[in-house]
Amino acid sequence: MNSVLLIKCIISGFLLAAPIGPVNLICIRYTLSEGRISGLAIGMGAALADVVYGSSAAAGLSVLTAFIHQYDVAFRWGGGLFIMYLGFLTFRATPTPNDKNKKCNRNLYNQFAGIFLLTLTNPVTMFTFIAVFSSFGIAVLVTDLFTTFLAALGVFIGSALWWIALTSIVCHFRSRVTPSIIVLINKSAGIIIALLGIASIIGL
Repeated sequence: MNSVLLIKCIISGFLLAAPIGPVNLICIRYTLSEGRISGLAIGMGAALADVVYGSSAAAGLSVLTAFIHQYDVAFRWGGGLFIMYLGFLTFRATPTPNDKNKKCNRNLYNQFAGIFLLTLTNPVTMFTFIAVFSSFGIAVLVTDLFTTFLAALGVFIGSALWWIALTSIVCHFRSRVTPSIIVLINKSAGIIIALLGIASIIGL
């Protein structure tokens, strides 16, 4: 029974991390410009936030769900504005595939923390987890603290697998990408990220 719970949560974590959105675009951008470690820092920040929401959904924390629903507008505005800001920064940046700036390493924590907070400000994540867990029958398998831990672990593993796969694929093509293509990708990603921020604010 516990193995079934773990497998279902791994699948859920992977599926919920995979859809292309702001975090995926930011991860691709940083992987191309600063390397796989930077991209993984972005991904692990999102994975940890998924753990928070996933374990809450598995445990059926109605108080947290009610809080998120009550302040849905504030979350959407806060997250949307932050996404727009990230889009602006991405558009203005001029990275190159061979950037060896040591400052990048010092920014790993900031990248991790920033994406963690960004993912937490998206209330849709919580309700998506609730919907997926309900369809997979996960909620009924979580009966105590240990199974809640297993659910959280499964979500993290699944989400982490996606980010490892994504950064590996991007890194495979990184050496073939010219600086001009990097700049074009950066500008395009910046515009798309900003538009996603606007969509978040207006509730699309």
